Amino acid sequence: MKLLCLSDLHGEGAGLNEALAEILGKAPTGGPGVDAVVLAGDITHLGGYAEAERVLTPILSMGARVVAVAGNMDGEGARRFIADKGIDIHGRGVLVDSIGFMGLGGGSPSPFGTPWEIPAEAARGFLAAGLADIARAAFKVLVSHAPPRGTRLDRSFAGMHAGSAEVRAFLLSGAVDLCICGHIHEAAGEDTLGAARCVNVGPFKNGRCALVEIEGSRVQVSWRKK
Repeated sequence: MKLLCLSDLHGEGAGLNEALAEILGKAPTGGPGVDAVVLAGDITHLGGYAEAERVLTPILSMGARVVAVAGNMDGEGARRFIADKGIDIHGRGVLVDSIGFMGLGGGSPSPFGTPWEIPAEAARGFLAAGLADIARAAFKVLVSHAPPRGTRLDRSFAGMHAGSAEVRAFLLSGAVDLCICGHIHEAAGEDTLGAARCVNVGPFKNGRCALVEIEGSRVQVSWRKK
């Protein structure tokens, strides 16, 4: 299964059709070129329903399956849009072929008071609920806006680790095989936590994204820039 993984669009919908076509090496009318699109949050920048619709319409028009979580900068309206479209996997899981996708949106509590911050106990509950939905999957993927804390994927420009302790503990438990995340723009890259491969796909608003191919238990990551 080939996944186009995007995060941190922050409302950057202008030219998205052309950017997606270039990333995938396809003409705009040539089909999606991927089996699924994974959106790891911050679709808008403090935006609501209309902004989410504007940004995501080109992606929803690709014809590929879409799974998504909202990020800490997505307002309630933006979260409602992805729920209305049936693509929101926050706190739940879905099977796509034999691969299970589960999600955790939002961010950890912070001094900044961003629109969607989730307390630790609630985050653990959402993770448990999503895992239960994909228990029978042969390969399991966590789509989390926040990266796991204490890795190379959550280090800010100031050198501080700003990821989620709950995601870290969840990955160390061996619950899933792969984590797709974003949130910390400057920490795009790969790491391993326990047995889980972890990929911070970087901010699409700055042109970063990744193609992730899953074949059996093997994961291959190819970086793309618009």
